[in-house]
Amino acid sequence: MAADTLTAVLVMPRGFAELTQALRHLQAQTRREAIEVVLVHTPAHAGEIDRSAFAMFRRFVPVSVARIPTVASAFVAALDEATSDVVAQVEDHVLLDPEWAAVVMSAHEQPSAAVAPRMANANPATAISWANFLASFSEAAAVRPVGPVDSGPGHNTSYKRAVLLQYREELLAFYQSERTFHYRLRQDGHVILHEPRALLAHLNISVHRKAVRHGFLGGVLFGAYRARHMPVVEKAARTVLAPLVPPLRLWRTLRMLFGSAGLTTSRMPATAWALLPVLLISHAAGEAVGYWHLVGDIEAQYEHFELHRLECLRHDEHSLMTGQQEA
Repeated sequence: MAADTLTAVLVMPRGFAELTQALRHLQAQTRREAIEVVLVHTPAHAGEIDRSAFAMFRRFVPVSVARIPTVASAFVAALDEATSDVVAQVEDHVLLDPEWAAVVMSAHEQPSAAVAPRMANANPATAISWANFLASFSEAAAVRPVGPVDSGPGHNTSYKRAVLLQYREELLAFYQSERTFHYRLRQDGHVILHEPRALLAHLNISVHRKAVRHGFLGGVLFGAYRARHMPVVEKAARTVLAPLVPPLRLWRTLRMLFGSAGLTTSRMPATAWALLPVLLISHAAGEAVGYWHLVGDIEAQYEHFELHRLECLRHDEHSLMTGQQEA
């Protein structure tokens, strides 16, 4: 299947300035003439959009929505306007390799529903950033050959638009907890392809208390969506076994990373290895809580970390998103 065009979904819940660095890396794509940019924004910030910044792309489509409660709601709104063969969200806290779009489109010529990229740490100065990165993306950080994988990194995996449209009625819930969507895709016979040449760097949470809360609420969200059709007996069994999950995940992470010749951890503070188990325990506890729906309004609580990433970075790292040094 030919995949000659790509829709990059940008979500702008606040000011246009917070898209600065992500947009610069999108503008630097070698195949930018094949990219359609769909920018989902609210009316409050519409006047800040610099349309000239999108002149080099194939097409620019601003989509105004009354509010952006979740990334999933913005992604679904963008999908309804997308016209490309491939659709991918480009987070405001992601820095793309110049060949990212070209590699993604090439990979989508294979009979796969989704393409999972390889990821790096874009703010590697602190131990908590590394711990958050490894807790969230250890599978995507490890260097593996091209081939099928169980799932890809949330909000950073690209999809064939035709496949997304097959799940349009359920996509709002699926994209909210993207790993459950990948489980469903594989259950329905689709392939998720890992392409290590599709490179991007991710800005991770570097404020300690926010990283712990992110782990817990991420676990709650995953558990809640995973348990939607889960029998009570299975939920009870998974709750009882929850203490085994952190050591198992830690072992898998260590096995993947130390078996990955291309992963560079030389800049990683040694204390990251002490913080990583804390985040894994936080996530496992949250997942067990999520099975029983004990936390209300979980989507809104978790989306703070995705929609307001600037507040989750140390002040000296804000320029990595905005391009401007703060006093």
